[in-house]
Amino acid sequence: MAELSTNGLDTLISDLEELTKIPDEVILDMLTAEAEVVAEEQKTAFSTAYTKGYSKGITARSVTIGKKLKKTAEGRAIYVYPKGTRKDGNKRRTADVAFVNEYGAATRNIPKRLTIRTANEKAADPALKAAAEVYDKYLKSKNL
Repeated sequence: MAELSTNGLDTLISDLEELTKIPDEVILDMLTAEAEVVAEEQKTAFSTAYTKGYSKGITARSVTIGKKLKKTAEGRAIYVYPKGTRKDGNKRRTADVAFVNEYGAATRNIPKRLTIRTANEKAADPALKAAAEVYDKYLKSKNL
């Protein structure tokens, strides 16, 4: 009669169960790594899309990465967004200006320029790779 034995299976099961409980600091590091890639892509996109003689680079310089981990309906998030108030005479929020530039304003003859969407789509794969590197480092720290 054949005999089957295992060595270390309990440890493996324990390690795999631990992986289901990724610590908040690892999630924060992963999301921050992604956000850094997205923010740089947005800054580049704003700098190149809004150069038709009226841009002062305010929107590009205002792109900010949120510092806190937010709980959302889908899980966790860190926000990347234009932050601040413009000081060019009209004290508009930079995010409002970016929104109008993104979606346009027909009554003001402003065409839509899907700058944020395009930048986010372009950054998707590199951002995922950055997060995967952080997660891989975490796995290696657990000898997995």
